[in-house]
Amino acid sequence: MFQYFYHGTVRKVVVAFASLFNDIYVSRKDESGAEIERFKVPIAYGPQAKFLKRLDRVGTDLEEGIKLETYLPRIGFEITNLQYDSSRKLNTIQQTAAYYASDRSLLSRRYERVPYNMTFSLSVMSKTMDDALQIVEQILPYFGPEYTFTIKAIDPTDQDVDVPIVFTSATLNDGDDGSYGDYSQRKVTLVNIQFVAKMYLYGPVTRQKVITQADINLFDTRYYGATGPTYATISVFPYAGVTAGGYNPSITAGATGYTGSGAYTVITEFPNGV
Repeated sequence: MFQYFYHGTVRKVVVAFASLFNDIYVSRKDESGAEIERFKVPIAYGPQAKFLKRLDRVGTDLEEGIKLETYLPRIGFEITNLQYDSSRKLNTIQQTAAYYASDRSLLSRRYERVPYNMTFSLSVMSKTMDDALQIVEQILPYFGPEYTFTIKAIDPTDQDVDVPIVFTSATLNDGDDGSYGDYSQRKVTLVNIQFVAKMYLYGPVTRQKVITQADINLFDTRYYGATGPTYATISVFPYAGVTAGGYNPSITAGATGYTGSGAYTVITEFPNGV
């Protein structure tokens, strides 16, 4: 029943999600309101506790060359849940087929994809409240409440798949790491934002050769019993590399007509039961 396959769908969604926040900046201004510096906020995968724990090492022998001003602000994110979404489920036995661009004599086929909701937790950590608010205001306006990006899931059946990212909630905590009111500890402003990615997971993809010829036998009952039945054989011969959908209604019996896709059709009629 089971066989090895790997499409990297989860990894593609994670990379696309992180790329949404890799151009966040924080600006510092003087008393007159003039900008004195602007720097990019780094983003990395990992739980919030990991980055908070590293704050305890800043300035010590382990992190002697790192200062708190250069470590914060920072953005971290992680996957917190992956849940099946029955509301987007389609017929399980439905199939999708597509040609390979490099070899149109082969057809790729897969069964219906399976819907899942992937929950992301985005953590914003900063030394000041103003830095945290600058970051949040560069993120939330794009989600109303969702933002959609496109990934290349599977070649060739699902080359461009839209994945909506839905904003669900956000919480802001000023010094909620236990340092609030304790001047011996560093104060950190934390913002936690929750997102849900409405993605799909895909099963194995099978390959098969393209059907290049089809024969159809027709039986005309209108003349049966009078002059004898009428038989007709219709054969379709597509050229190599053509797609389906070629039909030319203007051709007649015994004629050969070329369709728009490059295929040709031959109709052979045998009247009066011949």
